[in-house]
Amino acid sequence: MLIKIIAVQSRMGQKLSLSEKIHIFKERPDFVCLPEYSLMDKSIADYHRAALLYRDHLDYLIHLSDELRTCLIAGTIVEPEESRLYNSCFVINRGLVLGRYRKRYPVAGEQRKGISAGDRNLVLEVNGVRLGLMVCGDVFFPHMYGELGEAETDLIFVPTTSAYRPDDTISRKKDRDNTYFQSGAGTAGAYVIKVCSVGRIFDTELHGRSLIAAPWGILRRVEFASESHPRILAEILDITELREFRRKLRQRPLVTRTAEDQTSRTK
Repeated sequence: MLIKIIAVQSRMGQKLSLSEKIHIFKERPDFVCLPEYSLMDKSIADYHRAALLYRDHLDYLIHLSDELRTCLIAGTIVEPEESRLYNSCFVINRGLVLGRYRKRYPVAGEQRKGISAGDRNLVLEVNGVRLGLMVCGDVFFPHMYGELGEAETDLIFVPTTSAYRPDDTISRKKDRDNTYFQSGAGTAGAYVIKVCSVGRIFDTELHGRSLIAAPWGILRRVEFASESHPRILAEILDITELREFRRKLRQRPLVTRTAEDQTSRTK
């Protein structure tokens, strides 16, 4: 089973332009993912003000998924519930909301400014493909990949914002990509799609290094020279190949234990 996914590395606070929407529509993707907090523009001073726009933002994303005729992993928006605020990612298939995931591990800055932690994973099946979600700092907790692996997810989408580091090196960037995304793909036995914003959020400058990883390596990544620019990554993924890889990977410990048992019997 072949599917096409698109990762939209967009500028913070900007909706997709007509030309971008036409480009994406012509690609006929099965899944499109936006970045974390992608609709927060310069007029939004804090998460509480973002929450006032919750309904407008959600309505836009529902309409966008219908326009693109695809399953949209809709970045994240600030979702109010009673006295709490959540950093929430909605999955919307051609205008129909299938579910939403609330970031389980908001970073310290989010928590100080009012973002609460979610308490559960989300795994959905869309047209025979199982997908799971993580958001940004969730990747610092490897058990998240383990839990989604146990649920036999095929795709893990990770809407992200990443602060610009002026003293960063390519080697460090590659190390982080391998540690938090490619290794996570191996743990989960799934494709991992990290989707970043560029621009600024509040007073923080961002850079984007969106990527698509498989358990056997990074398949595609925004060029290091393009981390400050909007980019659209498209990739065809083989779900059958992934599931076969996962099956063999999970059989391997059983083979090892059997060999050890046979050795012990001969001693």
